[in-house]
Amino acid sequence: MAKKIHIIKKKIDFIKIHKYGKFSSSNNFSIKKLYDKNLNDNYKFGYKVTKKLGNAVKRNKAKRIMRELTKRNILKLKRKNFFYVFSAKKGLFNTPFKELEKEFRELVIKK
Repeated sequence: MAKKIHIIKKKIDFIKIHKYGKFSSSNNFSIKKLYDKNLNDNYKFGYKVTKKLGNAVKRNKAKRIMRELTKRNILKLKRKNFFYVFSAKKGLFNTPFKELEKEFRELVIKK
């Protein structure tokens, strides 16, 4: 059975994660993660794409790629009670999906 992907929707959560979260970066995206014991053994994901990346079509494509990476790798996550916010970089479009998956797993597992 697939786990449900919970999305961060409130601005206050993004602000809290930005202020207190741990930052990790790679060539194609960066991540901020924050532990919160009130998540009841769940994860919450957020996706951030700025206008620097390109027009609306490119920004939407970047979000779709990051959501698909999350969906395919959610069962492999061992740690519970974390907020994750992914930010896309320009290299995301030129990298094969398999490499993006490997990068994604390394970033999420990194302490």
